[in-house]
Amino acid sequence: MEASLSAFYAVQIFQLTWVSLAMMALVFVGSWYGEKKWIRIGPGIWQFIWFSIFSLAITLPFGYLYGKFYFKGTVIEEIVLPYYYSLLAMSFLFPLGGALTCFFIGRGKTLFVCIITLICHLIKLPIGYACIFGWKWIPSLGLMGGALSIFITQLVFCLALLFLFLNKENHQLYHTRDWGFKWPLFWECIQPGILRAINRLLSMGNWGAMTYLMAQGGENQLLTLSIGGTLALLTGFFGEAICLVQMTVVSQILGAKNYDSFYSAFRPGIIIATIAILVLSVNLLIFPDWTFQMLFPKIILDPSTVRLILMGVWFSSAFYTFSFLPISYVLAFKDTYFSLFMGFVNWIAGFLFIYTFIEILHFSTDYFWLLASFLHFTTALFYYLRTTWLIEKCKLSDSLFTIESKA
Repeated sequence: MEASLSAFYAVQIFQLTWVSLAMMALVFVGSWYGEKKWIRIGPGIWQFIWFSIFSLAITLPFGYLYGKFYFKGTVIEEIVLPYYYSLLAMSFLFPLGGALTCFFIGRGKTLFVCIITLICHLIKLPIGYACIFGWKWIPSLGLMGGALSIFITQLVFCLALLFLFLNKENHQLYHTRDWGFKWPLFWECIQPGILRAINRLLSMGNWGAMTYLMAQGGENQLLTLSIGGTLALLTGFFGEAICLVQMTVVSQILGAKNYDSFYSAFRPGIIIATIAILVLSVNLLIFPDWTFQMLFPKIILDPSTVRLILMGVWFSSAFYTFSFLPISYVLAFKDTYFSLFMGFVNWIAGFLFIYTFIEILHFSTDYFWLLASFLHFTTALFYYLRTTWLIEKCKLSDSLFTIESKA
């Protein structure tokens, strides 16, 4: 288990970076769909498909060196490296799946994606069991069986989406069989995503630096980090899901030039985020002791410590989720230079903030997640201010264009 988790976390630095770049396809699909430039959608998605394949040119050599360094001298080095290299080799399938997903989500067609995703998750369990432990004529492959099951299910996911993407109706409307590599279009699509990918790298670097800082404090600090991190991992998908939906809506508004709908488009996201956070408060704020005992039955902590950690996780999750509302606007506007700037600010200021309170002011590490929630709050605030500026700038430009047209 330790080997599989370590390899999974190590490969994320490449996988999440490329996926975050490929998901920018959502912005382009939404914009072209709103502008009624449907014939650009198919060729545009193909540029992201080509990028997913080309990403191996960076992932394989740098991933190989990173793995050698990351696992060198560890007790799991011999058994983890083959598994890690297998995950590395199939990493291109994840941005590929993300790009194909954007073709459907960007047009508001989520049913196909939901059904295919559900089917793949359902078949992953029996395939994983058979490959890992063996079944009838299938030999037991252990850790490598886990890698094989991941490869099979992700490949099925990509092929199913590709089949629907290439069907006759989609080709007639969106030119989905126009598969050629086109450098001008490729660069137009990839360039904003590069900055977002760097932002994701900076975010992971910031988290890694804070993790390293906490690890230096001993077992108690690591326990606080692990408990909160486990809970945050379970709740983090709310924000990502809201971001995808909002990016689609805002991109279509931009494409259709229906700028009066910008602020009203905030409302559904705010309602969904509020409901999610209120539901989460039942476990983390109202029944923290029961929740902790259910999730961590073998860990014994003082009840006041448990309540403090879970309260910090709730605030952190709340601000993290709400921050994705303005972030989705910034990404839809393709304002990725600001996103990159915020990545640097969060990395430097975030680490210094935690370092100051934990190491210099000697705050208890039980306050770590409350401190992290303040970082998420400031991030949400800066992105919101940038969003309002972008909206007003867009409206002003449209007003000036209208006046000039009438003149």
